[in-house]
Amino acid sequence: MPLSLTPDNILHKTLHDRFSTTRSSCERAMLALTLQAFSEVQVRRQETQSRVRELSLQVQRTESQIMRMHTHLFGTSRSSDSTLNASSLDKYSLADVRVMDTLNALLGGQESRLRATKEELALAEQRLATLVTAWATKF
Repeated sequence: MPLSLTPDNILHKTLHDRFSTTRSSCERAMLALTLQAFSEVQVRRQETQSRVRELSLQVQRTESQIMRMHTHLFGTSRSSDSTLNASSLDKYSLADVRVMDTLNALLGGQESRLRATKEELALAEQRLATLVTAWATKF
């Protein structure tokens, strides 16, 4: 079955065909690096999609725990006024504060990992774009 005509497939075929036919060792070296970067981007895209789904679920679970804890502490949803009042002081404890701090720190870490995962893919894609541009303008 032939590959679909996506920009990635067209780029890969162009690079591969040129690599197979060129006699210039300099161009072959540039194309080898570009094809390697292309493969890296393909793998990273798959890993990133999987990792983003996993981290998104973790973020949703943590946000849900924070909402439940917030409701427990303040008797209201998170979007409402979150000041302690006399009725919530009865339920308020140092352990609750620690749990809330831990959940907020966990959420911050999860969001940071999610951003870092996306940034790694963006860097790999930028490297590929730079190599393709260098090859296209030099040869």
